[in-house]
Amino acid sequence: MRRETAMVLDVGSLKITSLIGERGVNKTFIVRGQKDFEYEGFCDGEFFDVNSLELAIEKSVENLVQNAGQKVKTVFVGVPAEFTTVIQKDYQIALQKRRKITEEDVNRLFDESFSTNLDSYTLINRSSILFELDDFRRFADPVGEVSETLKGRLSFVLCKNYFIDKITPKLKSMGIDNIEYVSANLAQGLFLVEPETRDRVAILIDVGYISSSFSIIQGDGLVYQRAFSYGGGYITANLSEEFGVDFDIAESLKRKINICLDNSDDDNYEIINGEEGYYFIANKVNEIAVEALDNICAEIEKSVISSKFNIPSHIPVYVTGGGISYIRGAKEHIAKRISMNVEVIGPKVPLYNKPTNSSCLSVLDLALSQVSKR
Repeated sequence: MRRETAMVLDVGSLKITSLIGERGVNKTFIVRGQKDFEYEGFCDGEFFDVNSLELAIEKSVENLVQNAGQKVKTVFVGVPAEFTTVIQKDYQIALQKRRKITEEDVNRLFDESFSTNLDSYTLINRSSILFELDDFRRFADPVGEVSETLKGRLSFVLCKNYFIDKITPKLKSMGIDNIEYVSANLAQGLFLVEPETRDRVAILIDVGYISSSFSIIQGDGLVYQRAFSYGGGYITANLSEEFGVDFDIAESLKRKINICLDNSDDDNYEIINGEEGYYFIANKVNEIAVEALDNICAEIEKSVISSKFNIPSHIPVYVTGGGISYIRGAKEHIAKRISMNVEVIGPKVPLYNKPTNSSCLSVLDLALSQVSKR
């Protein structure tokens, strides 16, 4: 049997990642090709340099398209949180008589419930938080259950037309006519967080290089989402400025940080670059990292307040993305600051299990799910 294949383009705040893959065994993937290309990024819902974006798309996609072995008909584009908004809606339809619920009934519920006056946005995903029947029983999937009514708590993700207008023309100029946009945050929630956990509600914090996001996930949908323009790149920038070193040295230094250590004033972090060695006062480095982590925690606390969602302290908080996930002690610091259980999460896929791969593999998973339904 021929395996379904999908190509994705994941737009991060540091790099553009293109990937072609298909499903393997035990929830793994067979990755046929992957290409990353750094660019200027984005902040506050706008790209810094559209020319840089277009070049990154071209460089990350062209080799994969040429080596795909078949014409790429569709590209699924992962949309970051800064370019999306989430609408939650409770809606109910009558089924005229008590009978089994069909897939058509579920689609009708979604179709009739959705409305928006946001002319500058386009609907890209719709999913369910929960369904409820006339006897108040709740289900993740109501198809086949018997009821006279169908009520749903539904989640809709909309993408800024600005984002679509910047991506679509470039891909079409490369001969790719069918472009589908999907929420990167929704994809990560569905792929990284187990269904049993999602049923009880979970929080996912994706910390990127420049941009990060806070999402509340329940069932198969996003209950709430908030993006903020702050990430691990600010630690790199602050280290570079404080010690007067190039960004690549500062980035290498950031990857050595361990804020759990009780350093003396004489302790240093050592970075070897070619034949040169650099030494940095450990306490000062850690102080810079902790200040940035506190800023991220402040944004998390703002998100909790803004969500107006009653979040018990036992709800799991998952941190992913390439911004701070590899900083030793970051998880513990955030957990202590926000008084919640925090875990770093990444794809459970051999060779691709780092949090830096969370977004692109999650978008691939969602893309393959959509392809298989056709």
